[in-house]
Amino acid sequence: MIKLTTTFLLIVISSIAAYSQQAIIKGFITDTAEKKPLSNSVVALLRAKDSTLLKFTRSKVDGSFILSNNSAGNYLLLVTHPTYADFFVSTTLKDTSIVDMSVIPMILRSQLLEQVIVVQKLGAIRLKKDTTEYIADSFKVAANANVEDLLKRLPGIQVDKDGKIKAQGEDVQKVLVDGEEFFGDDPTMATQNIRADAVERVQVYDRKSDQATFTGIDDGQRTKTINLQLKEDKKNGYFGKIILGGGLTDKFNNQAMINAFKKKRKFAAYGIMSNTGRTGLGWGDQNNYGGGNTNIEFDEGSGGIMIFNNGDDFDGGGGSYYGEGLPTSWSAGTHYSNKLDSGKHNLNLNYQFRKLNTIGAGATTTQYLLTDSSYFRNERGNKFNQRLRNNVSGTYEVQLDSSSSLKFTANGTLNKTITNNYTFNETLSGFKSPVNTSSRNNNSRGESQALNTTLLWRKKFARKGRTVSLNVDERYSNSEANGFLNSYNQIFGNGNNKDTIDQQKINNSHRLSFSGKASYTEPLSKSVTLEVNYGLSNSNSESERITNDGLNGKYETYIDSLSSHYGVNVLTNSGGANIRVNRKSINFSMGGTISHAAFLQKDLRQDTTLSYVYLNLFPRANFNWTIKPQTRLSIRYNGNTRQPTIEQLQPLNDNSDPFFERKGNPDLKQEFNHNIGLNFSDFKVLGNRSIYGYLDFTTTTNAISTNDQIVASGKRISQPFNVSGNYSYSSYVGYGFKLKKSDFNIQFNANFSGSQHNSIINTQTIRNKSGNYQLGVGGNYNKDKKIEFRLGIDGGYNTSKSNTINNNYWSTSINGDITVFLPWKTQIRTNADLNIRQRTPLFTQNRNVYLWNASFSKKIFKGETGLLTFEMKDMLNQNLGFSRDISEGYIQERTYETIRRFWLISFTWNFSKNGKAPANPWD
Repeated sequence: MIKLTTTFLLIVISSIAAYSQQAIIKGFITDTAEKKPLSNSVVALLRAKDSTLLKFTRSKVDGSFILSNNSAGNYLLLVTHPTYADFFVSTTLKDTSIVDMSVIPMILRSQLLEQVIVVQKLGAIRLKKDTTEYIADSFKVAANANVEDLLKRLPGIQVDKDGKIKAQGEDVQKVLVDGEEFFGDDPTMATQNIRADAVERVQVYDRKSDQATFTGIDDGQRTKTINLQLKEDKKNGYFGKIILGGGLTDKFNNQAMINAFKKKRKFAAYGIMSNTGRTGLGWGDQNNYGGGNTNIEFDEGSGGIMIFNNGDDFDGGGGSYYGEGLPTSWSAGTHYSNKLDSGKHNLNLNYQFRKLNTIGAGATTTQYLLTDSSYFRNERGNKFNQRLRNNVSGTYEVQLDSSSSLKFTANGTLNKTITNNYTFNETLSGFKSPVNTSSRNNNSRGESQALNTTLLWRKKFARKGRTVSLNVDERYSNSEANGFLNSYNQIFGNGNNKDTIDQQKINNSHRLSFSGKASYTEPLSKSVTLEVNYGLSNSNSESERITNDGLNGKYETYIDSLSSHYGVNVLTNSGGANIRVNRKSINFSMGGTISHAAFLQKDLRQDTTLSYVYLNLFPRANFNWTIKPQTRLSIRYNGNTRQPTIEQLQPLNDNSDPFFERKGNPDLKQEFNHNIGLNFSDFKVLGNRSIYGYLDFTTTTNAISTNDQIVASGKRISQPFNVSGNYSYSSYVGYGFKLKKSDFNIQFNANFSGSQHNSIINTQTIRNKSGNYQLGVGGNYNKDKKIEFRLGIDGGYNTSKSNTINNNYWSTSINGDITVFLPWKTQIRTNADLNIRQRTPLFTQNRNVYLWNASFSKKIFKGETGLLTFEMKDMLNQNLGFSRDISEGYIQERTYETIRRFWLISFTWNFSKNGKAPANPWD
């Protein structure tokens, strides 16, 4: 009896264990030549460490296969069929993994022999649902090359001289390592410091929110993302880089980084000290420090064409040399991540310290062209800014059981700022006679804190497709600033009025918000899923701005007209439903959310309130069609609102510039945006040909614009105001291919964008229409250890037309880069960026920019791990710091101090676990 009971218990336990092992591998097998399903293919699952055969199956008539009830572990999947080349891929399974291989293309052996294809090139690019995947070893790079060098070789990806990345014409905003954050918001930490030979796959996709990824229902949140999947054998050991550089007369650039991996554990640390423009700031921080780009861009906020200074603002870790002002920067950080207990616990921690001092001088000339008059405003000044930031971020994810998980994220920041600005400006009439002048000093010191946290709980039920998830967010920010305005002002005519301003400015703001969203999905059939959700959020914002008049060195007199204490509370209830259909080659979702938002605006000094309610419908739709294994089309639509900020609502006059006063508008309404986008990509692996493009269109109802008044004294008073008729569009098409029997790649591209923007000046509606139409061609050639060459030529026509302005011109940019490898392990590199713009009646000065850089390097040490370099930046001393803006009713040009010609001698050492870089597999 005991034996019988024991046997019964063992059977039950075995059954439960077998039931819990739900890992599944599935997919479809097709013939690439005849483009039809391939039946009776053998699909085998092998253990990775010893290639032991564990199980196998055969594909069905429609080419589909499924291998279920698999244990967690590392495996090799092998697909074989007579007369076809074998296909295999490595994969890692958890107990709850569902690995969809999508479509596996099989190629005839005769076709492989006919085209003499290198085995590594087979499957160099794959489309897996909404992800484009590149097999890194299929693309040649030099020894000791970093990820940035690898990305430049991948079809459909462009990397500019500042390290910014475009994928299929769209800006990449995130770079992950093994699916995880790597130093938070600084993508160049990964692309410029991880070696290319450590990467197995490069994956490009639109990253959705964690909740949308889990449910499979699109919620409209998208971030263009690159994920670097590292090779397993590179996850044990360490590698890094040290750069020591100095030059005449006072330039220095010192950097160090180390990466230490041990299986699932990653540790990294870096430090940067530089006054050459390399600051270690993430792409998201660049706008905080000014500067720009020579490419012509459209300011969708103002509807105008803007031309920016060559080089980017001091960007992340390795990029720009040419921003506004002269920077000195210190930056350091550490990263730690680990997966414990067979991946049940996942920890990711980052810390970063950044300090940036910027000094500089500049001048701005603005011409206002009104329907009945015109006038000029000239401004010049100098500045000193200091920003100090400490940031800690982390993620902890735990797999509670086989069906549920919990994920917690946190991001905390402490900031300190010091600003000292001196400005002199004058206003002239259209006949160049003086109207007013102002000489002022603005200085302030401020501190701010921010903490954002998220908690996400997810659970899957026994029935496939049935899930529930709960997401809770907290957002907190607080800032305090204390400064002074000292200004001497004069108005000419009618007695030449003069006045002096001596005021203390205290600006405090506070925000705290909580939001939660619950989502439930229910499968209606094998291919149809229903999702319902409910959300609740509450946001409280306060802004206190105090102006005290100075008298006898004391600031005790409160100025009512320049002070305010204002609060805004928004309570939102929302509910929505979405339907998702997932077929073999087509999947789409559609639905929406209804939102009830109750606003309460409080004037805390006047003790008055204003309440109102918005009832919004947010429709969404998303369609994806995998036309062929390497061809994909997607269409999306999304409706969303943009709420006015508390600074825009607060009824306050801001006289920081006495002749350009800004004030809030408590009656400002929310704006509603309708956005539709289309993406297409097609890759032909055997011919190394790529076609990709996108189209994006946005129209805005109740757009938040400006209502300006210009009075006789030349003073401009600006207030946010709702207008109608605003829209913007952008499109991009790229076509690239590799010349047969050569290493030469050619890329053609077209970019068309434009906007219509309305505003009000002196009660008259001003409508500005702008357009940018560009065509370009580029190419690159690489001969291993001989030469690397890249050349790009872009030409464009730019238009800007409003009631009072009509300005059209041509522009051309030529950029090239060539590296020649010489004997004795030496090399010469030179690159140039030429930007030529047609002069116009509004812009009569020559603002062409010719930048030429060059360097000479010698590799040293065994394995060529060391590099001595002499480099000269801006050899012609032609770098020009300037920006131009054409908008409703005015044209503007700004020139400013920027980094110009300098030379640098640097030493670079690439080190790895055994003291040398791995051998180049293409040698």
